Amino acid sequence: MKRQNLTRLTMLAAGALLMASCGTGEVLGPPDIDSDDPLIQIHSEGGFVPVDWNLGRGPIFTVTQGGLIIYQGVTTLEYPGRLVPPYMAGQLNEEQLSELRQKLEAMGIAEIEDEHDDSVTNVADATTEVIRFWDESGVHRYSVYALGITDHDVPERTVAFADLFEWLHTVTGTIDASPYEADRVQVIAGADYQGIDPDFVDIRDWPLDGENPDNWDELTTVGEAEVWTCKVFDGGIPEVFEDATQATLWTHPSESADAQNYKLLVRALLPGEDGCSL
Repeated sequence: MKRQNLTRLTMLAAGALLMASCGTGEVLGPPDIDSDDPLIQIHSEGGFVPVDWNLGRGPIFTVTQGGLIIYQGVTTLEYPGRLVPPYMAGQLNEEQLSELRQKLEAMGIAEIEDEHDDSVTNVADATTEVIRFWDESGVHRYSVYALGITDHDVPERTVAFADLFEWLHTVTGTIDASPYEADRVQVIAGADYQGIDPDFVDIRDWPLDGENPDNWDELTTVGEAEVWTCKVFDGGIPEVFEDATQATLWTHPSESADAQNYKLLVRALLPGEDGCSL
């Protein structure tokens, strides 16, 4: 299914939800927010992972106001995996979107601005799961270190978040979905200081004509020399990246004899993301 068809479905679903709410006293969604605007987004932060892996990972789940759900596609543990992480998109039906909003209400996330649960203290190097929720008053954020660890007392909001997280995993296994077609793409570049892996030699010419990552926005610096820069491009994933892998290196656009190769992290930007931010 093409993305334009998915967008049409979100508009139809949003209209159905508004009609369903008439006469019931129940408001299923903010009337002044577009159906393509984000409703929630969940992503992971931190954990004991390499810097580039942490920089390159995107949201786990994104749901728009109209019920379009975008989620990470199936990947394997084989190395090197594909360079561009796959995303799938499908449409929640009226009942599912209503249930989602009920779970958000059970979390009470609209009542907070930004809260963090770090009650787990006996687990090292776990990730922090973060949910953002959009409504007419702005963005609400809740984060939990080591979500799912329940051998201790946890806040009720965290229990509700874990329930929502599990529900989203279940729902994405039941809906019809197709590859998500991006409107914007984020490219992160870092000079390769690790050297070439002799088992996976794949060095290619610089893929973005007229672009020099030395002039992009600096995203982060690791140590004294490892600098990662970032830029957002309009349009879908360039074809040049489709058969590239995590081990692919790219020559420096300056073609200088002593220039280091670059490692690129490429992924689609989803609703709710500005791009090039940590």
